[in-house]
Amino acid sequence: MSDASRRKENEPVDANLADISASEIIRHEPVYDVFGEAALDLKALAEELGRPVRILGIGGTPSEKSWSLLPVETALQRARDAGAETRLATVHDLDLPLFRTEWRLDDYPPSLAWLLDEVRRADGLIICSPTYHGTISGAIKNVLDAMIFLAWDTPPYFGGKPVAVMSYGGMTSMGVLSTLTTCVRGLKGITVPTHVAVPERSVDRSAVAIVDPHILERIDHMVGELLSFAARLRIPHRAPLQQSTS
Repeated sequence: MSDASRRKENEPVDANLADISASEIIRHEPVYDVFGEAALDLKALAEELGRPVRILGIGGTPSEKSWSLLPVETALQRARDAGAETRLATVHDLDLPLFRTEWRLDDYPPSLAWLLDEVRRADGLIICSPTYHGTISGAIKNVLDAMIFLAWDTPPYFGGKPVAVMSYGGMTSMGVLSTLTTCVRGLKGITVPTHVAVPERSVDRSAVAIVDPHILERIDHMVGELLSFAARLRIPHRAPLQQSTS
């Protein structure tokens, strides 16, 4: 039996890269920092740049209590633990009417103007949708449709900011991640590599918590990527000047 086969799955490997096989790399983590440098220190970076990384979460349903909020809330908590500043925009609190192309921003409730400003302030976003018939909910799509009011911003829409996408639901939730990725690209955002599908069975409803360690580990990877991209990009985002009507 080879050394590779004797090692436990995900057991750290103490070896030079030239001495291990591809299967070792796939199945195990190194015991050293493969980049030869410390991990990204968000708190030190915040001191250097004058403010923390800002992350905006968007999710939920029109119902006040929504289990699909749990994934994005969990991700935001991990971002806060790493030193980020976070905001949460829920579908219920936004309470947006169905998107209408003939409406002006002033025709919508003030919550939309608040959301647009939060997108402008954010360095990165997390969007989570429940799984409705194999794709995103109409309510989440409605929120994304309202991002048209960012079209004249500099840069427009999400403006190249990193976006983490998540889904909550059953076996067809991968369709949610695919649709969110397409929407984010259409809004000129960049999805981070790790997407997270949170199945209902991974949630302990009595504890109101995700309890599957594999899902939590994946959330950690996703948040780590999001914060890394957000900290390095930090794209300035400005609203268009208001034209005088006089």
